[in-house]
Amino acid sequence: MPEFALRACRAALAAMILLASVPAGALTLFQGDGRGHSWPLWDRFADGFIQDDGRVVDWTDNARTVSEAQAYGLFFALVANDRTRFARILAWTGDNLAGGDLGQHLPAWLWGQHPENGNWQVLDPNPASDANLFIAYSLLEAARLWERPEYRRLAEQLLAMVRERETAVIDSRHVLLPGPEGFVSDGTARLNPSYVPPFQLHYLAQHDADGPWAAILAESVQALDVIAPNGLPPDWVQLGEGGYRPDPEHGTRGSYDAIRVFLWAAMEVPGLPILDRMRGSLIPAVRIITGNGVMPEKWDVASAALSGEGPPGFQLVAATWLDSMGYDDIADRFAARAENQRVRGLYGQPARYYDQVLALFANGLREGRFRFRADGSLIPAWETS
Repeated sequence: MPEFALRACRAALAAMILLASVPAGALTLFQGDGRGHSWPLWDRFADGFIQDDGRVVDWTDNARTVSEAQAYGLFFALVANDRTRFARILAWTGDNLAGGDLGQHLPAWLWGQHPENGNWQVLDPNPASDANLFIAYSLLEAARLWERPEYRRLAEQLLAMVRERETAVIDSRHVLLPGPEGFVSDGTARLNPSYVPPFQLHYLAQHDADGPWAAILAESVQALDVIAPNGLPPDWVQLGEGGYRPDPEHGTRGSYDAIRVFLWAAMEVPGLPILDRMRGSLIPAVRIITGNGVMPEKWDVASAALSGEGPPGFQLVAATWLDSMGYDDIADRFAARAENQRVRGLYGQPARYYDQVLALFANGLREGRFRFRADGSLIPAWETS
């Protein structure tokens, strides 16, 4: 049986189990084309973390909002064919993070209640490049899937700003800067390896062939051989003359940022050799993590020392990554660990924003709710039903 068919069978079984565990009335249909595709985790996430005006709220961190959350919200709304929420999330992002015009201003990364004046406002205007690229990708794909050309125009404006302000050449290497300000000094840059999903950069390279996206992707994957000698990626790294070295602030630690490197590696892009190389760089971590029995909360890149048990979202990412590497039985054990921490349809107690986001990505893949074409474009389940 083809691999995708096997995943579909697993998704059907998982859906049956999930439907039996969610209270009656908790499931709703997606707002969209009326085909009735239901994604219970998205419904629960939207009910708990997305306000009616489109703001995605991190309740466990002073009810703040980050541009990453808005960006991920757009992606999940597209996967769910939830056009109404997509439009609301986009509008709130432009109005509150981009000075009313997302086509002219990169969105600020942090919004919340000011500790001194009590106002709800932008707290840090510096943009975050990973959020900006996720917004651009989601807009481009929404334009294609929903036939909304205005989304494409907005995405191209946003992408041009990212290209101009958030990319650089450091030590003859093309890199994605985490933001426009504060990450480059005297020819040395601080970088975040989790900001470069292969499916996304490969897609952007097809859309904007003159841009640096293919070179950024190639460099980010090649760097893993140096910065992740044990297959364990760091949260942050420094690049300067002579190459990569540990970040002066975070050292050789991997944790809440780096977990996404495993997540992106699990996202199959058919026929993309650089993705195979990325997975190859992470192979040493298979033995380390499976020998530990749980996905740790933190790890040391240099020594491979592990500490703590990661939250449920970490376990689901590990399951999805192991699944993509062919370790299905082991992957199921990691997933089961997370399912044991599921309460009223959400993961963890309290249910934290980041856990649900990781779960939406990871379970969305394992349940066959989305996948990617060879060019990195999105195939949501509702498109092919």
